[in-house]
Amino acid sequence: MTDTASNISLVTTARRDLLATARTTDPHLTLEGLRARQRVEVEGIRARLTAALPAEPTTPDRQPVLDALAPKGADDLALQAHQWSKVRALLDAGQDLPTIIASADRVRLAAILDNLETMPEVLQDSQPASVVEFVQGAVWDRLVEVDDAAGKVAAAEVATLPARAWRSILEGVANTGALPWEGLVLLQQADPAAFDLLMDGDAEAVPGPAGNSIGLLMEALERIPVVA
Repeated sequence: MTDTASNISLVTTARRDLLATARTTDPHLTLEGLRARQRVEVEGIRARLTAALPAEPTTPDRQPVLDALAPKGADDLALQAHQWSKVRALLDAGQDLPTIIASADRVRLAAILDNLETMPEVLQDSQPASVVEFVQGAVWDRLVEVDDAAGKVAAAEVATLPARAWRSILEGVANTGALPWEGLVLLQQADPAAFDLLMDGDAEAVPGPAGNSIGLLMEALERIPVVA
């Protein structure tokens, strides 16, 4: 369970405090002394962020659903081969694979997955691994629509989004001082309203290019060894 309002306040306050620390000056301190003071302040901010980390959610496993697509006997093999011949004919006629996937049933999806890595369209691409990953994602998205087991896994994945988003954001700010892109994407998927509130709050806490000062501070502290 995540407390959205508290997390937004925590992150924006942490970013504001990091900016204040980055802008700290003291004519009575050497640069070394200033960095030591800043490190103490940064560690305090990090402690607040890490203390609020939600428990890491258990990621649902898609593999059993995908394994269940494998043919169980000669009849299944024949059906899958027949579906692949239709897919191949559609591709040769000029239809693109995402369009075919969008209306595919479970057997056709299984055939596409089984033949994906040896398709000429994949093998001849300059980045075959990226093509395979993209098509596998599209097949899964369609499978969620036509397979109850896949739908249950997808629902469980959605339920983990808030915790995954806030873990990424809190860890990112603690480690680098910046809002991590991955966490923001997850938060936007999980809770668009919370995403907007966070971005508005951050823009007020760290206006314009001020965040560069935070980055420079964190990099400077990273270069200085911690004295035990």
